[in-house]
Amino acid sequence: MNPQIPPEPLVLVVDDDVMTRILVTEALEPEGFRIEEADGGLEAIEFFQRGSPDLILLDVTMPGMSGFECCERLRRLPGGAHVPIVVLTGNDDDASIKEALEAGASDFIAKPMQWRLLAHRLRYLLRSSSALAELSRIRDSLGHAQALARLGNWEYRLSTGTGYWSPQLSRILGQTPEAGPATFDRLLLCVPEDQRPQVLDAFMGLHAGTGSYALEHRVRHGDGSERHVFHQAEAVHEAGRLVLLRGTLQDITERKQQELRIEYLANHDALTGLPNRNLLNDRLSQIIARARRTGLHLATLVLDLDRFKFVNDSYGHPIGDALLQAVADRLKMAVREGDTVARLGGDEFVILLTDLADTQTAEDVVQKVLSMFVDPFLLGEHTLHMSTSIGVSEFPADGDSGEILLKTADAALYSAKDKGRNCYQFYNHKMGALMEERADIEHALHQAMARGELELHYQPKVDLNSGKIYGMEALLRWRRPGIGQVPPDRFIPLAEETGLIVPIGDWVLRTACAQLGAWHASGFSHLTMAVNVSVRQFRQISMPDLVREVLADSGVPAQCLELELTESLLMQNQELVVRDLNQLKEIGVTLSLDDFGTGYSSLSYLKQFPIDVVKIDQSFIRDVTDSVDGASLTKSIIAMAKSLNMSTVAEGVETEGQLGFLNTNRCDAIQGYYFSRPLAQSEIGELLQAGTRLPSDSCHGEPQQRVLLLVDDEDNILSALQRVLRRDGYRILSTTKPQEALELMAIHPVGVIVSDARMRDMAGTELLRRVKGLHPETVRIMLSGYTELNSVTEAINEGAVYKFITKPWNDEILREHIRESFRRYEAGAQRSEPGPAQASDAAAIDGAV
Repeated sequence: MNPQIPPEPLVLVVDDDVMTRILVTEALEPEGFRIEEADGGLEAIEFFQRGSPDLILLDVTMPGMSGFECCERLRRLPGGAHVPIVVLTGNDDDASIKEALEAGASDFIAKPMQWRLLAHRLRYLLRSSSALAELSRIRDSLGHAQALARLGNWEYRLSTGTGYWSPQLSRILGQTPEAGPATFDRLLLCVPEDQRPQVLDAFMGLHAGTGSYALEHRVRHGDGSERHVFHQAEAVHEAGRLVLLRGTLQDITERKQQELRIEYLANHDALTGLPNRNLLNDRLSQIIARARRTGLHLATLVLDLDRFKFVNDSYGHPIGDALLQAVADRLKMAVREGDTVARLGGDEFVILLTDLADTQTAEDVVQKVLSMFVDPFLLGEHTLHMSTSIGVSEFPADGDSGEILLKTADAALYSAKDKGRNCYQFYNHKMGALMEERADIEHALHQAMARGELELHYQPKVDLNSGKIYGMEALLRWRRPGIGQVPPDRFIPLAEETGLIVPIGDWVLRTACAQLGAWHASGFSHLTMAVNVSVRQFRQISMPDLVREVLADSGVPAQCLELELTESLLMQNQELVVRDLNQLKEIGVTLSLDDFGTGYSSLSYLKQFPIDVVKIDQSFIRDVTDSVDGASLTKSIIAMAKSLNMSTVAEGVETEGQLGFLNTNRCDAIQGYYFSRPLAQSEIGELLQAGTRLPSDSCHGEPQQRVLLLVDDEDNILSALQRVLRRDGYRILSTTKPQEALELMAIHPVGVIVSDARMRDMAGTELLRRVKGLHPETVRIMLSGYTELNSVTEAINEGAVYKFITKPWNDEILREHIRESFRRYEAGAQRSEPGPAQASDAAAIDGAV
């Protein structure tokens, strides 16, 4: 590739004399110049505006506009400042030369010209102009570079006592070039008084010839604002003599701000602005040192929020973050000035209480902190009721270093949580032992799976239509050598916290499916297997991919695997959860919602997910026979599940009464100690081989005869009633104890209950009120020899009593009332409970009111 040849220089010749223009052209063209001509100043200006020449030869004396005026006007045009202009003049006196230079001429040539030298002289001018232009470009570039770097420079020449400031230096100092002479004294005046001695000492050392200095200081502008600068300077010597001092100032304000920001972030929590662990440890060391000097006490409070994980899981992390910020604000209001509130991470906070005279002062502050959680937290559209648990340790009794104080306070916090949360505990030495035990369990759990200490037990699930075992739930157990069984509630939460639940959950799923495959091969191909999935496991791995792999390895049909999910899992990232659940449904597995009723429990959210089975939490099942609330909630869950085409499984069924209630209300299946506790694999094999099942009368079935319940605390009354009513073919149940009556009603489909009004353990009116709440379809009759008009009338008006019959009774009237009550029961009277008016009318017919 040939190097580019520079173009020939273009010379504009401006002269009204044609002959002069011809002579100039003849002299320059052979020397490689290009020539353009103009016969006057106006034409020259027009040509220049069209395209700038490299050099201008300009005659002084021209009609209309002199060469001097033309030169001045050319210099004012864009690009005209740096073009060489040579004035041609017949006058070579000093006045003419001065006028030419003042007009902006670069040089002058006297007429008549020496034509042989003209080309050489013009080339010299072009080279000089080029050098000046490059110098100007370098100066401009340096100015831009200094502006970008926020860097200014100064010089001070000792021989003349003069100085120089670059424009950027003036800007850094907040001054203008006209503000005064560029001296070091003036620069020193821009430095705040507290830093002037440092800068002056450095300069005096430089002046004494010590070489150089580099320091950081501030400069103050006239408006009072300040900038941070990095100031460097050196002494320049010539022939061993100091001749020049020079230096630079760089504006480093933004860097200093960033450093301060970085330092702040290194010591403060980014979310709440509270001190973090780093700054907390520093303050703890200082406060402990002061406590040793003063003899005063120091208290360390460690607290975290109760059920904060549920907030994050249910409402999302933005709401969780907003809650943490609101908690930080309240904690700062709860403590005294001089105390420290810090955030260690997550939902864990620390409060340092200093200069305490006694323990009571610390306890007062702790109670104040707890009171800050009484009012709900209003976060946008959400109203959250939160509580906290607090552990407290004191210096010097509970530790003589920050590390030990935090550790003992953490042990007290663990104890507070163990006592039910929303409370506080001061540290004692027993708590330390518990913490060591917890740490020991955590350490051992890390080794348990590798050593084969984990095992699965299986609890049968029984179908209430057939009474047969249709599936198992796999339950994790830990048999620790030398210790025995570790309760699941001791190690499973630890597995969740440490993340071990992910590999453990993988092992559980693979082991349970392998066992199910073995039972299928043994002839029990109808069995299903339910496996619990933790929130952390579902969040950290792809459950659809894992399930596909495990089913392929075990050979178990997808429809025989049931994954049990928690409500908190569903409330995480709903869009992603629904996507993964739909993928699992495409695989063909069954999805079950575990412990339903203890969390969000809303029909509006449940229908968003492809759930097949709803498991009713055992806390509801425990109360179904004697609690109106428990019974009503359980009925509602069963009805809701059926409306969504979901089946129901009741957990924790332990009594015949609970089983009877579930049968009556058409629950689909049960599991619990009533049928079987969780068993090892070998024991389950024996149970299956024996064909163990529920008796047929403990399963769903239409009642073959009317069931009548008689309640009276006198045996002779019960006997008399049975003699009268036996001939009507009823299945008669009787008891002298009201509480036992409730149990019988849970077990059997009682259509009519007849109760005495006065009994030792419970009034008849109270019993029938409870029957109305638990079994509203059952017709309720009160039998009494007393005319207790107030209580009886109130019960009738509430609808708790349908009929009131007095003692002694007429046998035939009693029998007819019972028959009529069964007809009402069988006609579906439960869909239209008698109102107060109907009840009063019925009672009036019997003549008792």
